Amino acid sequence: MVRVAGSGTKAGVDIGSLKGEALTLAAGAAGASLFASLHVPGGAMSGSVIAVAILSAFKLATPISAPLRVLAMVTMGVAIGAVVGPDTFSNIAAYPLSIALMGVCVIAMTLASAAVWSLMFGWPPAMALLASVPGSMSYIVTVSLTMGADAAKVAVVQMSRLIFLVTVLPWIIVWESGGHMGAGIPAVVDPPMILLATMAAGCAGGWLMTRLGLQGGMLLGALIVSGVIHFLGYAPGRTPGWFLNGGQTLLGAWVGSRFVDFDWRLFGAICLGTAVAVGAAIGISVGCAALAAQLFHVSFGTALIGYAPGGQDAMMVLALTLGVDPIFVSAHHLARYFMINVSLPFLVAWLRRGGTSQTAKGETR
Repeated sequence: MVRVAGSGTKAGVDIGSLKGEALTLAAGAAGASLFASLHVPGGAMSGSVIAVAILSAFKLATPISAPLRVLAMVTMGVAIGAVVGPDTFSNIAAYPLSIALMGVCVIAMTLASAAVWSLMFGWPPAMALLASVPGSMSYIVTVSLTMGADAAKVAVVQMSRLIFLVTVLPWIIVWESGGHMGAGIPAVVDPPMILLATMAAGCAGGWLMTRLGLQGGMLLGALIVSGVIHFLGYAPGRTPGWFLNGGQTLLGAWVGSRFVDFDWRLFGAICLGTAVAVGAAIGISVGCAALAAQLFHVSFGTALIGYAPGGQDAMMVLALTLGVDPIFVSAHHLARYFMINVSLPFLVAWLRRGGTSQTAKGETR
């Protein structure tokens, strides 16, 4: 039996949910097309994100289902892996030093953002620090709940950061480069059967990485499998434009649909603080990226997206669409993820010893 949304019958298919999901995808496609037509850098993804986020604000969006989320991750993983070639790893010798600088950058970004919340907006230090850690949002929000912090505000700040990143970073890179950047149209694209086989192999690789518990495992596994296939020459070119744009649109719709049931009134109340705090973090990221470009002979755009404060999956896709080195970006965001998750238990223990009472009793504004 088929259940229509709002009816009391049990069902295998929720027609209302399917319609809502179709509307969400249509909005994402419209936003992607609009931004692409306006030549917005990385427009297919950012346009989709913003369109679906706006739809969510009017309570018309529907969360993207698991099969479509998997399709988005595998599609983009295959597309990123397709750039791998003999010269892809020419800068790999600089990775350890660059990742070490990124670790310093992560600490500086966190402290700068926390200082904004604590000194300018009066948040308790522990809560300000939790809101400023660039990653592991689920863990951070859970810790906020157990420490008596305002978890809703922490969650809003953590979620809002991605919107700022996908809309602001491309313009910084284009401004610094002096013109529009883009991956361009590849001279050779993979034939349909090769593309289909790579997708199937990417699904298997993504499943394995997910089973190993890696964040973004579907995207990372598909990236690795696609990279190996292209490096060995079994796939002759890049993914076609329609494939890349479709994956960006789908990923953007997924990111935007995370704002379903988002507290937009709370966002409005702390929007200024979020903009200033994220701006401070991006400012640190820009400075460190400029230093990395000088020291390690990578492009400024590559370093900036690699050093971005969060948004691992979105930043990897953004690197591909802006024509910078997505392998460098992937390596650095994966390293950031491990750094944060290794250090978080120690940070939380320190906050529990010295910051719990401040967090619970502090007045927030």
